[in-house]
Amino acid sequence: MKKFIVLTILAMLMASCSEQHLLDDYVSQASAQLSEQEPSQAGIVNSYLEKARWGDADAFLNLAKCYHDGIGVKSDFMGTLTMLMMADQYGVSNHSIEDYLMSLPDTDHTKMIFEAIAKLDRRNILPTDSIVENLIANGSADGYALRGVVQVERGDTLGGQQSIKKGAEMGSSFAELLLCAFPAEETGYGKYVNIDMLRNMSSRSPVANKLLGDIYSGYNYGETANIDESLAAIYYKKADEQGCLGKRPARWLINYYDRNGIKIDAKELERLQILSGHIDEPGEFIPDSVYVGPEYLEADSVATSE
Repeated sequence: MKKFIVLTILAMLMASCSEQHLLDDYVSQASAQLSEQEPSQAGIVNSYLEKARWGDADAFLNLAKCYHDGIGVKSDFMGTLTMLMMADQYGVSNHSIEDYLMSLPDTDHTKMIFEAIAKLDRRNILPTDSIVENLIANGSADGYALRGVVQVERGDTLGGQQSIKKGAEMGSSFAELLLCAFPAEETGYGKYVNIDMLRNMSSRSPVANKLLGDIYSGYNYGETANIDESLAAIYYKKADEQGCLGKRPARWLINYYDRNGIKIDAKELERLQILSGHIDEPGEFIPDSVYVGPEYLEADSVATSE
């Protein structure tokens, strides 16, 4: 079951996150901004998304608020978590994700899910049961996903899978991602992921395209990976459009364009360089070439087709 937690909570959420930044004051600020805006909710989300694609940490945080409250997008735990991790990666304030959770009421579903997951690492997981049942009683599809996790922890793999499936049928993207982590038969990715299920999620879950890009680029999949750079680029670009590319995949894309002699717009290159962490502000790069230096040739961020 730790495979589930690693795949769905850690490995898929921006492996390059190293800084711990988040914050409750920005959350209240985002809420105030949303209430003052007249444009449609979808327009507000698109506005934040455009800023986020330039590495604006506050915009990522505002998107997390949108996913948390269902403002312009479907209310979604994984969407919230993904954008919180993106905000963390690009740096907001000096607070941690724990500070953000502390700013939420104890009855908040997102906070309860984090608490339940944290308790899974302890020998006595009985306290998790009460949280799970509370979530389910309040109609949370994610509650069924967590119930399945607990069941698998206790050795009931079949029952756990059935609970997770119920959560997925109720609309939990968290549950869908857990199902993707069950061993898949006859795939090029062995025991790690059901690639077809993940593809089916790609239009609904911001993080699914990021995971697919990781798979096809060979990142963290070792000998089980079937590297396909063109597919990796397609899925990373889709992840970028959804605001969850991250620094390492941005570096991978820059190198992909360079290796394949693909010319891109100077402004687009500048944006990717900012996302990659190579430059901090617009106007700091020389747009004559896509190649930006050997620091992008890190072993964990570049997959070759050879």
